[in-house]
Formats: sequence, structure tokens, C-alpha cells
Amino acid sequence: MKLVLVDDERIVIEHIIGLVPWEKYGYEIVATATNGKSALRICEEKRPQIVIVDIRMPVMDGLQLIQAVSEKQLGIKFIVLSAYEDFSFARQAISLGGVSSYLVKHEIDSDKLLQELNKAKSAWEMDEKQRRMLKNEYIKNLVTGMEHNPSVYEIHGMKPPFGLVLIQKDSPFSAGHLTAAQAEPSNTAKWIWDIAKLCSDNEHWQLFGEFSVHEAQVVLLFSQRNKVSGLMREQLRELLSPIHSHLFHAYNRTFSVFYTFPTIDPAALHTSFHQVTEAARHAVFCGREALACAGDLPLPIESASTFGRSIRFDELNESLEQQNIQMMETAVKELFSRICTPKWDLRGLFDLINGLTILVNEPAAKNGIAESDPFDIQVYNPVYQIDDLIDRFTHLLCGRISQMNETSQLSNKMMKALRYIHEHYHEEISIEDVTFAIGISPSYLHQLFKKELDRTFLDYVTEYRIQQAKRILRQEDAKISEVAARIGYRSPQHFTQVFKRVTGILPHQYREVGSRQ
Repeated sequence: MKLVLVDDERIVIEHIIGLVPWEKYGYEIVATATNGKSALRICEEKRPQIVIVDIRMPVMDGLQLIQAVSEKQLGIKFIVLSAYEDFSFARQAISLGGVSSYLVKHEIDSDKLLQELNKAKSAWEMDEKQRRMLKNEYIKNLVTGMEHNPSVYEIHGMKPPFGLVLIQKDSPFSAGHLTAAQAEPSNTAKWIWDIAKLCSDNEHWQLFGEFSVHEAQVVLLFSQRNKVSGLMREQLRELLSPIHSHLFHAYNRTFSVFYTFPTIDPAALHTSFHQVTEAARHAVFCGREALACAGDLPLPIESASTFGRSIRFDELNESLEQQNIQMMETAVKELFSRICTPKWDLRGLFDLINGLTILVNEPAAKNGIAESDPFDIQVYNPVYQIDDLIDRFTHLLCGRISQMNETSQLSNKMMKALRYIHEHYHEEISIEDVTFAIGISPSYLHQLFKKELDRTFLDYVTEYRIQQAKRILRQEDAKISEVAARIGYRSPQHFTQVFKRVTGILPHQYREVGSRQ
């Protein structure tokens, strides 16, 4: 906590400095002054939390200093020094506000000074918490477009130009929905505090405030301190780079940082906010640990996609028919290239992934066997960027040929049984239901399952249901009871027991693991 000592008698200042081991108790004397005018300038530059000030001084006395600081809304707490005969002035100072207490000069000792310092510190922290909450609420409303009178920004001390920054925890890409990052339980206040400490002494940019978008994203608003420099953008990036590194080492996970600059008009901050949130939504295009200016990214002007309307897999289908792996790899890369240039096309990416997933599972769909999920976290590593998606689908399409060879060995009766299970797994089906539908006996179907799939009928139904449950848990925010009902379990408790037996973890744990990886 920063302090300034103000007294026209140098001997008094030296006496106070010698009373307390300041560092030991978390205090730092950043400056001293012998009159109020010099002290006011120091307060504006150093922004101390506490000022110990004498009442009687030349040029500008203590009362005038307290009044000037109060008008500038610097949030400083004062400990007033006075002689016995100045007691009436001390009472007047207290009435001005911002005064924590007063001390009689000739009665100051170490214990008394520490007591009053801690009292001032507590008062400052309480006020600062309230000020910060109000300021951050105002900033959130201004940045998100809820504040319709941005001209009032001056009363909050905001001065352009501004830099707007969004920091996002990197989360695996999910093919289930158009989200940027999956929210997860987290103490965002802790890493906001870390960021604030790293920014506090930057000579070019001041952290003016912040707010959480959700548990995985924080938005920071910076105001430039040094208005004469022409390297504002570079200086902002230099400030963000160590923050980026610190978060990785402190929390053992990666973060991405997107920023916009410069913004002169506070009314334009809403546009900047849209830019950084769009950049975060398109994080899969730039990958993990991004540190990028949103204005430099090829973000779409409109959200509509034309890719899905014209998507064609002719070359890819031909490569699969010819079993030409090199041709297939080229075709996959070309398809992904189309949704990356000239602008990033997120909706087109989802259309492409859905189409490729259907293509990967086409042999399974035709033959009635369980389909594979390219994003199953218990089978595959998490995906974070386009290159990961290219590798994933190249690998799966290579496996499609061998899968075709395996499924061709299944009997016609078995494929009919599997198709029936896939169509009715959400119902209370029994082996008798399946055998009645396909025209064979239950005992014969039992034999087919053991011979051709090396598992029982119940094992297969359970595995298929759990596979569908995992897909729902990854892609949707459905309640566990709803998931259970949708895959054929009347009891959520029974579903939970079965899920843990098959996967080794509970349903809610599976969902949490997917969001953290």
C-alpha cells in the first residue's frame, strides 16, 4: 500500500519514517512533500492510497489539499497531523471526508501510528471495493451497449484512447453448438487480481476496470497513460504478453487473448466488444494460446454462411472409392481451406464437420453398427484448432476402408438386428422385441451376438445407449434426468450407475472433463 508524507518540517517527516518498518507491514513511502501544492501533484502522479498530512503548511495547507483531492475523486485516505491548538482545524478536516483519523504530532509513537495506518487501510479497501464494483458495472454497461449516455464517462476519470481486451480460457472445440468457450466453475476473481497487479506499474497503459462475461472469459478496459507516444498498439501488446505467460504458469492451462485498439470514442467500445467476442467465438481458427488484435483477424462481416449450401464431396468420395490416401488428404485440406479464406466461416465449419462425420460413419449407418464420434473425449485427444480437425478426419477416413472390410463380415440377420436397436434404443427394448421384428428366435440372436460381435445383446444395447448419452452430455446442457430418459432409462439413478460401470466416471464428471480439456 503506497503512502505519501506531507509536512513543512523535514524533521517531522524523518521522525515518522523512522517509526515503522514499513515493508514489514506492507506499506511503501513513495514520496514526501513540504507543501500541499507539491503533494497534490504527487497524488495525481503516484496515486497513493494513504497520505499523512500536516494541517498548517505554506503555499497550500492540509485542509486545501484534502479538499482538492476530494474534488478530483482520487479515493485517498488521509491521516491528519495537528498540534493541540489546531484541534478545531482537525475537526474541520474530518468533516471534508476522506479523513480516516488525526494524530497529535508530539504524541505519535510506533503503535499508535500502525493502529491508525491499519484503520486507514481498512477504510480505503472498503471504499475501493465499492468504487470498483460501481465502476466495473458502469464499464460493463458501456461496453456491452446497455449504457446509452456514454458522454458521462468523464465523471469516472476515463480518458481515451482505450484498449479493450478479452481473455479466454482455451477449451476444446465441440461440434455440438456454436460457442466460443465452455463455461466452467472457476475463481475468475483470482486471475483478475493477478492481472491487475501485473498492470499496476505499466508506464503506458492503465487498467481502468474489468468484468466477467462468464466463468471462462474476462473483459479488460485499458486507458492510455502516455498520450505522446506513437507506439500505442505495440505497447499494449507488450503489456499483454507477460500477462499471457503468467496465466499459463500460474494456472497450468492455456489462455487466449484478443484485443482491439485504438478506440477514441467511448460510444464505439460496444463495437470493440463485438470484435473481441467474435474473435473468441472463432478461436478454433487461430488455435490455443492466441495473442491477437481482433482487427487483424479475417472475421466475417455477417454471420450468414454460404458454404453449407454448396458443400460438395465429389473429390473426397472419388478418393475413397479409389482408396487413394494422398488424394483423400488433399481433398480434406481443400475443404477446410474453403472455410478459412477469405473470411473465417464458423457456420460453414459446422456444416463441413457434420458432412464429414456422416461420410465417416456411412458404412456403419448402412450396416447398422455403432457409429463413431470424432469428438469422444474418452477415445480421442481434444481438438483446439483447424489443423487438429484436418488430422482427425484424415485419420478417420483412412479407417473407413478397414471398417468397410469388417462390417462386410456381418450376417444379414445381425445387421437387421443392429438397425432395429439403433432405431429403438430410447425405448424399453428386449431381445424378444428384436427377434420378433426380424423373424428369428432369441436363442439364435444370442448366438449371433457372441459369434459376430463377441458380446451379449444387453452389452451392445448398453454400450450404444451410453455412446448416445456421451454425445448429449458433450453437446448439450441437458439435465441428467433428461439424458437418462432420452436414451431409454426411466431411472436417472440406474442410468448413473450404468454410465459409471461402462465409462469409469459419473455423467456430470464426464461433462466437466470435456469442458476442461
